[in-house]
Amino acid sequence: MELTKEQLATALESDSDALMEQIQMQHSRHMRMSALVEYQLEYPDMTIREFFSMAAQDLKDQEEELGYYD
Repeated sequence: MELTKEQLATALESDSDALMEQIQMQHSRHMRMSALVEYQLEYPDMTIREFFSMAAQDLKDQEEELGYYD
């Protein structure tokens, strides 16, 4: 059974959406790992718990600066 042009277009759009989602997830993972490495290089004696506490505070500070908590 051959697909119609509309079905092909829908399948292509669905596939491209799935691919873009995967690319964004990979980019996000890369950015998180990059931030982790950056902090570890900057603060080599910091424990993982200390790192996550500091990173969470940094994120909260950034959100406050952007007005998310107004």
